[in-house]
Amino acid sequence: MAGPGDSAARAFDSFGGTLLQALGGGSGNTVFSPVSVAAALLMALLGARGSTADQLAAALRLASPAAAGDGLRLLGAGPGEQSPAAPGAPAAPGDELTFRDPYTIWVQAGLPVRPEFSRTLTGLGAAVRDADFSRAPGQARQEINELIGKQTAGKIPNVLGPGSVTAATRLVLASAVYLKAAWEHPFPARATAGGQFYPDPGRTLTVPLMHLTARMRYLRADGYQAVVLPYRGRRLAMTVILPDGQPGQFGPCQDRIAAAGLAGLVAGAQPQRVRLALPRFRQQAGYDLVPVLRGLGVTDAFGGQADFGAITEAERLRLGVVAHSAFIDVDEHGTEAAAATTAVAVAAAMTGGEVTVLTVDRPFLFAITDTGTGLPLFLGRVTEPPPE
Repeated sequence: MAGPGDSAARAFDSFGGTLLQALGGGSGNTVFSPVSVAAALLMALLGARGSTADQLAAALRLASPAAAGDGLRLLGAGPGEQSPAAPGAPAAPGDELTFRDPYTIWVQAGLPVRPEFSRTLTGLGAAVRDADFSRAPGQARQEINELIGKQTAGKIPNVLGPGSVTAATRLVLASAVYLKAAWEHPFPARATAGGQFYPDPGRTLTVPLMHLTARMRYLRADGYQAVVLPYRGRRLAMTVILPDGQPGQFGPCQDRIAAAGLAGLVAGAQPQRVRLALPRFRQQAGYDLVPVLRGLGVTDAFGGQADFGAITEAERLRLGVVAHSAFIDVDEHGTEAAAATTAVAVAAAMTGGEVTVLTVDRPFLFAITDTGTGLPLFLGRVTEPPPE
């Protein structure tokens, strides 16, 4: 029987697909962490009431606002239901996996926060800190950026830009994610060579293509191919989705991910020997999520009608900034990735013998997922890898 964690995992899978559509449309390199965005919004949801809560829950694809606690508990568990009590520790001996996803809430010093809000978040592993936004907003922003930079191994040093924290700021909800994982089947470095990549019709690049022949889950479906590359220990995996047709035609695949989630797109993948050629890639991105969330129906949270009374009744709060930054580096050995999301509240998201050849020589989608729950930790699109 499916439990609340299963429902939340499906919700966040769908939410990630919706964000993939919304962030940059169908063109350009993209990387983001659905679980980081979801965690920051879930913390806000725990403090929201009325239509503000209903809109946040709907955007997150949750059945109701009451599911926020189960959702945040699932996100905090880590790969393979790992306890969040030891952030940064390897998930299991020999995995060569580092994963951490700390949550931190900064509250204006002296602001009376409702005890049940603080108690719920600390019970879910969040750290609560004081900050003096009123008198020293610049110093507070620097301290928040420094802590998130440390939590993400220096990959996300400035998630909050100038002007994002002001004297009117009363609360900052932050979710950071960092992972470093080795491939189950490393790509031999000696096999990497320059190869052709077609970013769009009529244009060709020479990029470093990694080569590997191994037994992996593979799917040939209507309109795309997909291959699942496990990380050591198989708690996480990267899925690469290569659309058919002209380079850069992501629309149908992105539509399917938004409609059925990534799990629905690769459900039929079967183990077989695959000869894979995949570009090395490294990219980073930053987003203002306020327009995206408004497009998903979250409107009350940003206006005068916002109701975050479950956080405090001393002042009326609304969300002023929701910022997200992400980084990923994929090479022959494995993957390093990081992301952070901040929500700033101010006063007033099998066969045998045969070999399948898959050459990823045109724009593709990728996802890093928790194989136990199906949670999408990172999603993205590569339209133009770095040249050789």
